[in-house]
Parts: sequence; C-alpha cells; structure tokens
Amino acid sequence: VQRRLRQVGWNYFRIHPKGRGVVCRRPGGLPAFCFVAEYVGELHSPWRWFEIQDVLKKHSRADDLPDFYNITLERPIDDPDGYDVTFVEAAFMASFASRMSHSCTPNCQAVVVSCDGQLTIAMYTKRAVREGEELTFDYSSVTESESEFRAACCLCGARGCRGSYLTFA
Repeated sequence: VQRRLRQVGWNYFRIHPKGRGVVCRRPGGLPAFCFVAEYVGELHSPWRWFEIQDVLKKHSRADDLPDFYNITLERPIDDPDGYDVTFVEAAFMASFASRMSHSCTPNCQAVVVSCDGQLTIAMYTKRAVREGEELTFDYSSVTESESEFRAACCLCGARGCRGSYLTFA
C-alpha cells in the first residue's frame, strides 16, 4: 500500500467532497449489468446485531453519526428454509464493495443472489461505467430518528438528490 501511495498519491483515493470512495480504473470502463464485487463481512443474527449497536451507542457521543458499513441480507419468504435476516458488518472484514459511496442516482446496485445454494450480496453495474467514474449505490438505509435523518446529509451531487442518504420512517 505504501509503495502504491508513493506512486499515485492520496488524490487517487480521494473522492471530493465526500472523502474516500471507489473509482473504476478498468481501461474502457465497465459494461452495464457487470458483476463488480461481492459484499462481504462478519455475519450477525438480528439479536446479536442490535446488542452490538446498543454497546456502540453507549460509548459514542450523542451527536455522532455512526459509520455505515453494514448491509441487511434478507432470505425471501418463499425460500425452502423460510424467511430470515442476517446483518453483514463490513467495517473490519470486507471487500472494496463496502467502501462504495452512496448516490441518489447510483451506477451500481446491491443484488441478493444464490451461489451454490448460499445467498450472497453482489454488486452489479446498472449502466455502463466509464473509466475514472466513481462506483456508487443507493444505501437504502432507514432510520426512525429524525435528528439522525437530518444529520445524514447526502453529498452525491446528483440532480435528483434526496438530501439525505437515510430515509425517515
């Protein structure tokens, strides 16, 4: 990593004004409906996930917005094993897919797919992506906290930006 930083500098990783993100560096870009990466991380049952979140909230400042590197994997109700929910926490064990930024008009989307009988979350392009273009997806995150909703300002800059990367329920 250090050698790569010396070669390309910090600006290679910086997506202004949002901070860090993922940029398509493939010559010629990516075609529409192309597999980008699997969204991987630590798996938690709902009760364990909320236990962890309660501990984190107790040890953080009230005005801090949490980092979102998690995604929810729902097994469909018509699955032979029945409906279930698993939380995928990608803060520490992850692929680059978890570092993709939010956009209200994304060029990628998270899709639940079955691979050898196991459900997984895969990131696919929604349209052709040019070389040098940032890879983004809609976080589709929901909050019941109005203050959290108002503090979660979206920086995607899209013409149809909703103003927040969270949806208020």
